Amino acid sequence: MIRAGMKNHPSPPRRRGRQDLEGRPLARLLSGLVLFMGLVISSHALASGKHDDKGTGHASGSVAAVSKPAKVPWKGYIKRQWGVEVLYVRRTAAGYMLEFRYRVLDPKKAKPLIVRKTKPVMTHHESGAKLVVPAPETTGPMRNTFNQVAGQTYWMFFSNPAKLVKPGDHVDIRIGKFEVKGLVVQ
Repeated sequence: MIRAGMKNHPSPPRRRGRQDLEGRPLARLLSGLVLFMGLVISSHALASGKHDDKGTGHASGSVAAVSKPAKVPWKGYIKRQWGVEVLYVRRTAAGYMLEFRYRVLDPKKAKPLIVRKTKPVMTHHESGAKLVVPAPETTGPMRNTFNQVAGQTYWMFFSNPAKLVKPGDHVDIRIGKFEVKGLVVQ
């Protein structure tokens, strides 16, 4: 139906795809953030065992990377003192981020790991660089800071500018008084 005074002209074709984002930095930033969060969610689903490690999408009972704790010389002390089992540190997001995963055994002992005021720091042995948890304004710090449950796996991401940390390198992680030394990056 055409209203009085309205011309029946076809509208010009709309630009679609990447061209829509040209000259729109906010749109590009949001698109990048959506892609990154998709990566985070998919890595979380993989680690929680909702996908198999062959990429078929079928559920599997375990994921090798999560079920094997990291080789930490004093891991027994960490379990007793802090109520956590360190699982691994690995590169993710095309090497620009490092993912630290741990399993909570005793939520009361592990509580200092989720205090928002405490700023986690990862130290790279080979260069001495101090890496931090990024905190974008839209999402906040890239770490779990909610109540922990025994038996659940939790994560935090550290920035890895210029892909400084490589697989096989050693790192230390400090979160307040909690400290893990000599973790090997996968």
